[in-house]
Amino acid sequence: MVSQGGPNGAPQVSRMRPRSCLLVATIGGLACLLGISSTSFGQDAEADGFASYLSRNAAQRIYLGAYSSYFGDDIRLAQVGYDVVLELVHLDQDFNLLDVGVGAEALAAFDDRGGSGGGRPVNARLTPGFELNWSVRLYLLHLKGARSRLFIEGQGINLVVYSRPYPDGGTNVNIGSNAGIGLATRIEQRELFATLRLFHTSNGKAFENNPALNAVGLVVGLQTPF
Repeated sequence: MVSQGGPNGAPQVSRMRPRSCLLVATIGGLACLLGISSTSFGQDAEADGFASYLSRNAAQRIYLGAYSSYFGDDIRLAQVGYDVVLELVHLDQDFNLLDVGVGAEALAAFDDRGGSGGGRPVNARLTPGFELNWSVRLYLLHLKGARSRLFIEGQGINLVVYSRPYPDGGTNVNIGSNAGIGLATRIEQRELFATLRLFHTSNGKAFENNPALNAVGLVVGLQTPF
């Protein structure tokens, strides 16, 4: 892109920042996946009827997560969540390509700012909160012999609310995002899963007014049909 008004009157060439390119690519990829899934949903729902389609493809997901921040703020985070999921793009009876879900999570953040004695923390401070999320899970590899499959997943622009401005110096209301890789194993009609996940919340303001919680953790859960 060419812009005018350079220091010597010459045109300047402006370039997209790498983070902007990554954001555009991510949004484009999600849009393509959702476009494919919506087409599949429309065709299957029209053929079978909406109620019948939901009875065969809707699922629920419950999970527990434990995280630890990977910077110097030493924050631990516990998570309990429930999602409603639509299983899309079926390749065979036991394997679909894509899950799209919405849900809610209860959060509990712990840090060492609950008081000190003799220069050492004596109580962990608890900061409760909740998160409203939407998620996309893409299954990459189906291990038929083990009735298991590998997946990657992501959540973006979630609403996260803490009981106090959190982390310290931030705000009560934040934006959250998560990304992870995991393994799901089918047991009859249920699926156990474990995910290694990155967790992020911040308020989206300027850097100096935008303390972030960045953590890595393990999420385990169960997905079952309705």
